[in-house]
Amino acid sequence: MSHTPPRGTLVVEPRHGLQLVQGPVQPIVPTALPTEGSSAPCPQLRPGHQVELVCNGRIFEVIEQEIARARSSIHLCIYIWRPGKVSDRLVAALEERARAGVACRLLVDAVGSRGGFEKSVRPRLERAGCEVRRFHPPRLRHFWRLLLRNHRKLLVIDGRVGLTGGWCISDEWDGHGQSEHEWRDTNVRVHGPAALAQMQATFSEDWQHAGGEPLPADSFPALAPEGPSRAAFIQSRARPGAEPAERMLEAVFSAARRRLWISSGYFAINDAFTRLLIGLRRAGVDVRVLVPGPINDVPVARAMQRSTYRSLIKHGVRLWEYQPTMMHAKTAVVDEEQCIVGSTNLDPFSLNVLQEGSLVVEDPSLNTALARAFLQDLDVSREVLATPWYYLLVSGVRRVLWWIFDRFD
Repeated sequence: MSHTPPRGTLVVEPRHGLQLVQGPVQPIVPTALPTEGSSAPCPQLRPGHQVELVCNGRIFEVIEQEIARARSSIHLCIYIWRPGKVSDRLVAALEERARAGVACRLLVDAVGSRGGFEKSVRPRLERAGCEVRRFHPPRLRHFWRLLLRNHRKLLVIDGRVGLTGGWCISDEWDGHGQSEHEWRDTNVRVHGPAALAQMQATFSEDWQHAGGEPLPADSFPALAPEGPSRAAFIQSRARPGAEPAERMLEAVFSAARRRLWISSGYFAINDAFTRLLIGLRRAGVDVRVLVPGPINDVPVARAMQRSTYRSLIKHGVRLWEYQPTMMHAKTAVVDEEQCIVGSTNLDPFSLNVLQEGSLVVEDPSLNTALARAFLQDLDVSREVLATPWYYLLVSGVRRVLWWIFDRFD
């Protein structure tokens, strides 16, 4: 007996080697990753974008500007939202737009944004007319879902401009990333047709997963080319095997021929990524990795990252630990044109369990700006030339975590 889908649901078959995002009442949006076995390039970048680097606390000035310009919709997906000065600024901006009739759909992770958000932030937003939903609220009968968190950072305004990166709504992300309580992070503002549609489609899926109604048709406006950048937004979900973020990172890293400069707020790579970085270095690529130093919000994460150092250093990969504060950025500079900015860390949680998103961009100007910021970060970082032997003991724990989460569904 044939199955008839619910009214208003798009049923889309992959075609021309593309895997398609699909969902209720939204247009077909080509994803950036071809189907496995396809000969198409990975990821598939599309032209017509303008991408601007937005570092540290400036992200909140940009968010306020874009919220103020909203005319039809504000779609925000965030992992951490805590009360504070930054929250008050953004709540005030959202209240004004919601009362002006702009649809404000806000999706927060139920574990990352709990306590203070639920008590003091959410009531203000809902009184102003914002619709607030929680991603995977904890349930005893589904205790395993505690691990399945939405770690994306996405803001899409009117379907015409988007922001993504490592930022969260908390006072730690304000400032200049140079003092202990002002974290270092990197983000981008995006204009352009393909990446914006992919970002909006990602929000649409997450929103409906959390019980929200399908987005209206005007959430996906037809956009003209905006600039010279080729770009794509890569979303990922927890599933066994090499998932989209891992496939994307492997493909982009493997394309490096002259330089690969990586920043990762949580760095605990598996053996496959270790072999990849060492192989690139042996091929003459300048491979550098910047990770957090003595200030880390997850102390065990530093032991995990240090357990990777010995073999990398032995084979010529250079590593630095950031000294002034927590280094939370997730970026990569590849040769002189390509780069990555997003929420995806190089660790087993990010690449196997968490909902993540990263923008891959081909643009010499953005690449130059990101490379400049990377070198400035190295000026206040300490290069690691050796590591104590006892961190090798942590390597076993790291490998076990990768083995478990590689099979996680």
